[in-house]
Amino acid sequence: MVLQSLLAVAFLLVGANGFGIVLTGKSPSWMSASLNPLSESNLDGISTIPKNGMTPQKIDLSARFVAISVLADAAAAGTFATRELEESPYFQLLDSRDRAFTRLLVATVERRIGQIDNVLECCIEKPNRGKHVHFIRATLRTGVAQLLFLHTPPFAAIKETVQVLRMYPKKPPIPEPIIKFVNGVLRKLSRPADTESDGSSEMLGEKLLREKTSPQDNISPWLLDQWRDDWGEETTELICSEVMPSDNASMTARIDLSTKFSLAAATRMKDYTEEIMSLMESLGGDSILLPQFSIRVGSSLKGDVKLWPGYEEGAWWVQDSSSTLPALVLSSAIRDKYPQSDLSELHVVDMCSAPGGKASQLLSVGFGHVTAIEANTRRSRILNENLKRLGLLEKCQVVVDEGQNWVPSRLVHGVLVDVPCSATGTGARRPDVFRRDPDLKELIKIQRTLANHCADTILGKGGIMVYATCSLLREESEDQIRTLIERGNVETLPICPHEVPGFEDAIDEHGWLRVLPGVLEGDLCSTDGFFVARLVRK
Repeated sequence: MVLQSLLAVAFLLVGANGFGIVLTGKSPSWMSASLNPLSESNLDGISTIPKNGMTPQKIDLSARFVAISVLADAAAAGTFATRELEESPYFQLLDSRDRAFTRLLVATVERRIGQIDNVLECCIEKPNRGKHVHFIRATLRTGVAQLLFLHTPPFAAIKETVQVLRMYPKKPPIPEPIIKFVNGVLRKLSRPADTESDGSSEMLGEKLLREKTSPQDNISPWLLDQWRDDWGEETTELICSEVMPSDNASMTARIDLSTKFSLAAATRMKDYTEEIMSLMESLGGDSILLPQFSIRVGSSLKGDVKLWPGYEEGAWWVQDSSSTLPALVLSSAIRDKYPQSDLSELHVVDMCSAPGGKASQLLSVGFGHVTAIEANTRRSRILNENLKRLGLLEKCQVVVDEGQNWVPSRLVHGVLVDVPCSATGTGARRPDVFRRDPDLKELIKIQRTLANHCADTILGKGGIMVYATCSLLREESEDQIRTLIERGNVETLPICPHEVPGFEDAIDEHGWLRVLPGVLEGDLCSTDGFFVARLVRK
């Protein structure tokens, strides 16, 4: 039952949300080298990757082989393992149960990679180098993940994982002494450490995990230091406890859905309670309604989100509850400013729009002129696809261009700019962000350029601007707003408690919203970190 629950959680965390996984940064001392085991040139001993539209042949693969291969591939290339996983032709050949287990293995290794490496360093004295290093590293990590976090029986965790080394897809094969070495390390970690007075014992790996590691080992030291500087030690502990709990089994899946009724209900434009409750029932009896009228899906609803009730009909879209706040406070302010105007007459802009959740909110509430701007061509295709599924594409002007280059023919009534950022607020769903070393200077420059352009060139006098980030860093958020206000052409339009049901305690002394994971009470304790400031053009 524990394994089944973990499989469900892994699918929801990884498969439904599609977050990227990356193995980057400094390698542990016990491994270093370069290999790309699933690159086309390395497939000498295994069925072919499909070419020219051909369908790959059915081959005998295991979940562990696919997980280890993709993890090794991503580590060598510095790419996102989950993206590689979903695009792997080998992954598509697995049945649904094995695909779920593969996702679980990849997600667990990435989420716990710091602790896993620390445990391994306690057992491996000499670093291993050579052409097989990434595949060996991924095998060891996957074995430890099963033993210590997924609680897989040691016999299965070790035997089946070590066997993957004999399936290595490049010549020459991995030498037998290396295979025996990996087997010995995993067996050592699975042996009893000490026998307690009651006769019980824990594995050596469990003892090392408890005594030599911390969940914070999975987060880059620079990021932890910055959180402590920004929020203090106590709040940093709350954040870490939420995004990186001590026990993998306590990780709960979190998928929030926005509906075409949510924003109108939250802004009290109309009572859509009956429609939302009916949709909740179709999504499972354990779904819950969040204070700002998002739906949090319960654990009874599993599988591919595209197969869930209402998806094809465009009744909802996946959007974290925190991510709904920028459009919520923008809509609320514009309605207050233009009480006699029909929203269909007003023009609002959604900068950096993909994948389209905020634009969909604005369209669903009745704005007649919505311009969605997205610079990335691939992401703009996703934006178009999502708007089309929701039946909103014809109502929206999609512009593929750099936001700072776009100038409207007439100044607009409102602009929402959710700027590119470190995304550190999304780490509970995308643990790779905790291990990145982003170019903050470049990000801050882009953020400032976009914000200044929106305030100077896009907004008319009295127009409303909402600046947002999914970052847990003041430097990308509060500090940027102070700099923007100091320029003199905008001022804060404070966010009021009644505008953000459930998030009232996140409003700071400036009237800005600062949502930190693990800090709010109730269901909203578990939500993405977000910052929202609302400004008015002087």
